Amino acid sequence: MIMKTVATAGERVLCVDLDGTLIVGDMLWESLIALVRRRPWAVLLLPLWLLRGRAHLKQQLARTAAADLDVAALPYRDEVVSLIRREFARGRPVVLATASDVRLASAVANHLGVFSQVLASDGTVNLKGRAKAALLVKTFGAQCFDYIGDSPADIPVWQSAATPWLAGHARITGVANLQAVHTEAGYGSERGRMIVKALRPHQWLKNLLVFIPAVAAHRFDPETMVAVVCAFTALSLCASGGYVLNDLLDVANDRRHPRKRHRPFASGRLSIGVGIGLIGVTWLAGFGLAAATLPLSFVLLAAGYLVTTAAYSTALKRIAVLDVMVLAGLYVVRVLAGGLAASIMVSSWLLAFTLFVSLSLAFLKRFIEVRAASASDATHIPGRGYRTDDAGWLHSVGLTSAYLGVLVLALYANSTDVTRLYAHPERLLLTCPVVLFWATRTWFLAHRGELHDDPVVAVALDPVTYVVLGVAGLTVLASF
Repeated sequence: MIMKTVATAGERVLCVDLDGTLIVGDMLWESLIALVRRRPWAVLLLPLWLLRGRAHLKQQLARTAAADLDVAALPYRDEVVSLIRREFARGRPVVLATASDVRLASAVANHLGVFSQVLASDGTVNLKGRAKAALLVKTFGAQCFDYIGDSPADIPVWQSAATPWLAGHARITGVANLQAVHTEAGYGSERGRMIVKALRPHQWLKNLLVFIPAVAAHRFDPETMVAVVCAFTALSLCASGGYVLNDLLDVANDRRHPRKRHRPFASGRLSIGVGIGLIGVTWLAGFGLAAATLPLSFVLLAAGYLVTTAAYSTALKRIAVLDVMVLAGLYVVRVLAGGLAASIMVSSWLLAFTLFVSLSLAFLKRFIEVRAASASDATHIPGRGYRTDDAGWLHSVGLTSAYLGVLVLALYANSTDVTRLYAHPERLLLTCPVVLFWATRTWFLAHRGELHDDPVVAVALDPVTYVVLGVAGLTVLASF
């Protein structure tokens, strides 16, 4: 419980900001993500709430976030927490003074258990800048409190404080004797590295599927290759924005995951605001490139791809079985996108093969997650529709999907369609045991727990993958 106290003679209260100071992030952004995750349609109400002021907006967002936000998992600044705990331990009053809504601020204060008082926005007053400075002076007196802040908005408060403290990396001018709580060496390079990590360029390997229609149709002319490269780039940019959106909406679950808690947004090394900006930039760049260089049909398919990924991130990924079907469908969309970009009719055989192989990979991703969770005391997978006892079922349907993909390949090698492209189509059958070995081995490693938890990374790093591709390529050449 938070108790209100007033500094006695000789004591100097230590006042601490929340957003950017006590935590690396911002509770407003945290609340917004919680709203999108729980009630996406309510985003339409944001302008109406904002018309009544930022304090009212924060209050409405906090009502949603309070039930969903795990304050224990927030990205706290360790140096700031250590400092206020030391001051609290020696009997100094510590006050949380923040522009965040009082409901969320109180939850944070109760969790840490070191604050004697909470001063926060209440739905009417946005306690920021001069408003915060005026309240602190009125409550404790000018130059009768110390203050830890992080941004230029805190300058009026620092100017009224006895000792101003800076947390973070902002460049502040106009404040005398500003002391740093800590330094963040290499912040700029770290930020750039986190942005690249958030965009997940290694996942662009999936978009190499856009080249398959051109390769399958034996179209290697410059015009086709330029179109496919543009399609690959545009789809990769759009996909990166989708990965950022997924990470933002999954940030609460990621913070409770042993590995995913180190992701840029979950760890606080990138702010949610930066993530929203990245989504806008990548999607605009992707669609801009597609609209300028590719057919309208590709642009429309890319729009459908983005709508599907957004629906997956907000809701579909929590529905068991449907989630993997959507993921597999997005692989098929990539193949279709390659065909539309190069004006090539995509074979139904190719689509069927892609569907079953990608379905196997999607099930593999869920199997790895479920198997990892089964080692703990958890019974359900956070943010997913699976239980820990579903591992056996996932293994069965995932391996079956891979075998169905090989069956489609075998049927294609014996079909009449293949005779138009190959002089010795029967030789294509040699690819079947090779692909069968690769799929079976991949699932065998996953069964043993020896596979990376991201199947795309696992496949890309496995030398056997490239041996299989080489053998398959030689088999295709021998079939001409």
